[in-house]
Amino acid sequence: MQKRWLTVADAAKYLSLNVKTIYAQATKGEIPSAKIGGSIRIDKKKLDEQLENQILDMKSKVKDWI
Repeated sequence: MQKRWLTVADAAKYLSLNVKTIYAQATKGEIPSAKIGGSIRIDKKKLDEQLENQILDMKSKVKDWI
């Protein structure tokens, strides 16, 4: 069974980003997260959906440009 909620460290590893970057993006609301018991957790399902939407948006912009 796949984890729904990632720690900041897990999300950083998953996205190949620095832990500080994940904290900053979560704090700004740029990635789907929740504060649970004093620690930040990243919603992996929503994160994957957000990434997929960004990829589709980029593909659409490239098609329009070509």
